[in-house]
Amino acid sequence: MAKAQQPPKFSLKLIDWFCKEELIEELQGDLYQYYAECGGKLKGLKYWIQVVKYLRPSTLKSVKTQKSGPMFVFNPILTLRNLNRHRSTTLINIFGFTFGLVATIFLYFYIHGELTIDSFHKDGDKIYRAIRQSEVNGTPYNIGVTSGPFAGALANDFPESISDVTRVLTESGLVSAGDRKFYEDRILMADANFFDFFSYPLAVGDPNTVLDNPNSVVLSSKMAKKYFGDENPIGKEIKADNMFAFIVTGVMDEPPAKTHIPFDFVASIELYNQFDWFKNWWSNSCMTYVKVSSPQVAENVKAQLPGFMDKYFGEDFQKFGRRIDLTLESLEEIYFNNQTRYDSALHGNIQSIYILGAVCIAILFIACFNYVNLSIAQSYMRAKEVGVRKVLGVHKKRLVLQFLGESLMTLFFSVFLAITLCQFLNPLFNQAFGIELELNWTDLNVLIFFVSLSGLVLITSGLYPALLLSSFKPTVIMRGNLGLGKNVGLRKGLVVMQFAISIFLIVATVLISRQNTYMNNKDLGFDKEAVIVVRLYNQEIRKNKETFMKNLRELPSVKAVSNMSGEPGGFHDVTVFKVAGVNEDLRFRTVFTDTAYLSVLGIDVLSGRSFSSDLSTDASDAMLINEKALAETGLSAEEIIGKKVNLPSWNDMHRTIIGVVPDYHFTSLKDEVEPVGIIASENFGGRVVIKVNNSNLKEAMIAIDETYRELSPGFPLQYDFLDDSLERLYEEEQKQARLFSAFSGISIFLACLGIFGLAAYSAQQRQKELGIRKVLGATVQQIIGLISKEFVLLVMVATVLAIPAAWYFISNWLKDYAYQIDLWGHWYVFVAGGIVTVIIALITVSIKTYKAAISDPTESIRNE
Repeated sequence: MAKAQQPPKFSLKLIDWFCKEELIEELQGDLYQYYAECGGKLKGLKYWIQVVKYLRPSTLKSVKTQKSGPMFVFNPILTLRNLNRHRSTTLINIFGFTFGLVATIFLYFYIHGELTIDSFHKDGDKIYRAIRQSEVNGTPYNIGVTSGPFAGALANDFPESISDVTRVLTESGLVSAGDRKFYEDRILMADANFFDFFSYPLAVGDPNTVLDNPNSVVLSSKMAKKYFGDENPIGKEIKADNMFAFIVTGVMDEPPAKTHIPFDFVASIELYNQFDWFKNWWSNSCMTYVKVSSPQVAENVKAQLPGFMDKYFGEDFQKFGRRIDLTLESLEEIYFNNQTRYDSALHGNIQSIYILGAVCIAILFIACFNYVNLSIAQSYMRAKEVGVRKVLGVHKKRLVLQFLGESLMTLFFSVFLAITLCQFLNPLFNQAFGIELELNWTDLNVLIFFVSLSGLVLITSGLYPALLLSSFKPTVIMRGNLGLGKNVGLRKGLVVMQFAISIFLIVATVLISRQNTYMNNKDLGFDKEAVIVVRLYNQEIRKNKETFMKNLRELPSVKAVSNMSGEPGGFHDVTVFKVAGVNEDLRFRTVFTDTAYLSVLGIDVLSGRSFSSDLSTDASDAMLINEKALAETGLSAEEIIGKKVNLPSWNDMHRTIIGVVPDYHFTSLKDEVEPVGIIASENFGGRVVIKVNNSNLKEAMIAIDETYRELSPGFPLQYDFLDDSLERLYEEEQKQARLFSAFSGISIFLACLGIFGLAAYSAQQRQKELGIRKVLGATVQQIIGLISKEFVLLVMVATVLAIPAAWYFISNWLKDYAYQIDLWGHWYVFVAGGIVTVIIALITVSIKTYKAAISDPTESIRNE
C-alpha cells in the first residue's frame, strides 16, 4: 500500500503556535486534506498560500506575556478594532505623527550629515590646520591659507611634536581625456602622503604610493566614469589646461561622510615646485595640515608659534610695521568656523544646526501634543468601555498595556508612512533646498536614533492617556460623573503650546525672509546689474588679455570693460599702507585694477577725481580710497588728495591718492564696510569685468563668447553674472529661510489638525446643549461662534507668548549681520503672525463645527 503524503511539519507547527486552541485540530485536518488533493507543478506554492490564509486575524491567538496572568493580555485584533471604531481620531493621529516624523527624519539626516563632517578620518582627533592670524586696524581675523614653505618648516622645527604634515591647494581648470573636455572646479593638488595622512577611501590604488610620482592623479569614481566610461582608467592619461599631463594611478570610493574639502581630482603638488611663487613665503595659497599626538601637544606647539613666525618673518615684520601670527585649528573646528577669510574649505553654520534642531524637536512635540490632547478628549467616549471591562475583572495593568498597544500601533503605521514618504520626497527635498541628502537607513547610529525616537514618542504621547483611561473607576463611570474637568487645563495648555510654537516659526520665517530680501535689494554703492565677470583661468586668454579687452570694447552691446584682481564679493587682499603725513601704518583691503574700474561698476567720486585713461601716469601711479580708509587716516577729504602712499609688502610700490569714493559693499553685508585702496595697475588683474546693455543681454553673451573663442579656442568661456555671485554670498541664509518656511508650514498644519479633532469632540460632547440652543432660536453663526471662541482665545494667548520669544530670537539672530532690518519697523509681522494663525484656527474649527450647527436638534436631544 502506498504511504499517504504528509504536509510539511513546519506548516502544522505554525497552526499550533499561532491559532486558537479550539481551531487547531480542525485547521490541521483541513491542511492534510488540502495537501492530499492539491496537485500540479505549483503544489507547494498553493499549499503555503492556503497556510497563510488560515493565519488570518479571526483564527489567531491573543498575545500573552509569559510572566503575567490571564488578565494581562495585549490583543492586537482588539487594538485594530478600537482604532477602526474611532477612525477619524486614528487618521488624525496617524497623519499628525506621519508629518511630524517626516520633518524629523529629514532634519535628522541633514543635521547628522552636518555634524559628522570629516568624522571618518581615523586620526581625526590628531589633525590640525595651520591658520594665520592678522588684523585690520584693530579688528582681528583668521586666514585659512599659508604658503608652500610652511609645511616643511613646521616639520623641521617641531620634529618631536609634529609627526606628519601635508599640503592641499584647490584648483580649477580644463580637464581633458581624449575628445572629452570639461571645466572642473573640484581639483586638489596635494602632497604624496595625502591619502595616508587623511582616510579618504580608495577603490583602486595604495594610499602610501598612489601620489608618489609627480604626474600622478587620482580620480573619484564619478570622474572615472565621466572621462573613461566603462574602461579601466588606471594608466590612462588626462591633461589639465592643455598643458600638464597626468597618469591616473588610483580611483576613490565615496567617503562615508561629507568633507570640508570636496574634490573629484587629486594630483601631485610636486608639479608646482618648478614655480618660484610656490616657494615664496608670502605667496599664500595652500591649506597646511599637521598631525600631533594629543590636544596637549597641540597647545604646546601653539605656544611656540610666535617664535616660529619671528624666525622666518622677523625682518619683514619690522619692515612692514605689522606682524602676522600662526595658530592651529583642529579638524573638527574647521567646518563650522565660517569666519576664516581667504579659505577654500567648505563651511557650515552651527547656529543653523542649533535652530533646526530646535525646530525638529518642536514639530515632534506638536505631533505628540496632538495625540495626548485627542486621547484625553476621547477618554469621555471610551469611559463606558473601560467601566465595563473593569467590572468584568480586567486588571488596570492589562488596560494600560492595551491602550499603549493602540499608541504603538498608531506609531507603527506612522513610521511606515513617514519612511515611505521620505524616500519619495527626498529628491524633491534636495532640489528645493539645494542639498545632497542621503537617507542611509542601514547605519547603526540611524537605527539607534529611530528606535530611541519611537520609544520617546511612545512614552511621551501614549503613557499619560493610557494611565488616564485605565484609572477610571467603574462606579464613577456608571454615575456619569467622570471628573474630566481636571484635564481641561492640560488640554488647553497643550493647545496654547502648539500654536505658540507655530506662531514663533511663522514670524521667524517671515523676518528671516525679509532680512534676505533686504540684503538682496540693498543699495550696495555700485551697479551690479548686467555686469559679467570673466575668469582669466588659462595661459591663452591671459596672454591675449589686452586684445580681448580691446575687442570687447568695440562690441555695440558692451558699455565698459575693466580688468581687476577681484570683483565685489570676490577676492580683496589686505596689505600695509604707509600714507605720507600719517604716523601710524594702516592696513587696507586692496583691489588692483585699470582706469575703467569706476565706470564698469558705476561708482562716483566724492572728492578729487577718478582714474583717467588720458593720463598715462594714472595706470602706474594713481590710487583711490573709500570713506572708511579716509577716516582711518584722520585727514580730511581735501587733505588726502595728492598724498603719497607706500605699499612695502608689494615691492615698495608707490602710489598717489587722487580721489575718495563713497563706501561701497565689496564684501558680504554681514560685515561692516572696511577700508579699501583701489590701486591702478596693469599686472594683477585675474578678472575681466564687463558692463553690457541690459536690453540686449543674450546678444551680448553670444558676442562675448565669440570674442573669447577667437583668442582662446582651446578653452571654454567661464563667466558669472555679478548679481548672481553676490546672491550666493547668502546661500546659507536663503537655505535657512526655505527650511523655516517648510517646517513652519508643517507645524501650523499639525496644530490645525489637532484643533480640528478637538473641535469635533467638543461639538460631540455638547450635542444636547447645542440642540437645546437651536430649539431656543440660536443661529448657525451663533453655534459656530460658541464652540470657536474658546479655541480662538487659546490661540490669542499663544500669540501673546510667542511674540516676545520670536522677538528675542530674531534680535539675537540679526546680531550676525552688520546691516539688518529694523525690527521696530517690522512690528506688524509679529501682529500679522498672530492674526493669520487666529484666522486659520477659526476656519479650521468652523469647518468641523458647521456640521454640528446645521444638524437636526431633535436628533441630538433624543440621542442624549
